[in-house]
Amino acid sequence: MTYAEATAELEQILAQLREVPADIDQLHGRVARAEQLLVACRAKLRGVEEGLAELRQQTE
Repeated sequence: MTYAEATAELEQILAQLREVPADIDQLHGRVARAEQLLVACRAKLRGVEEGLAELRQQTE
């Protein structure tokens, strides 16, 4: 899954949480999925940060 796909799904989950009253099971499922997506996004961002740090070191 790409970063853009993950953030789009997070936005969709957020919209659902704002608009549609959910029972506790639906709410739990949405929050759990959002947590998974956040972990994936953070990992991708860390990877980019590390790549940029390596490039900086190579150019110094």
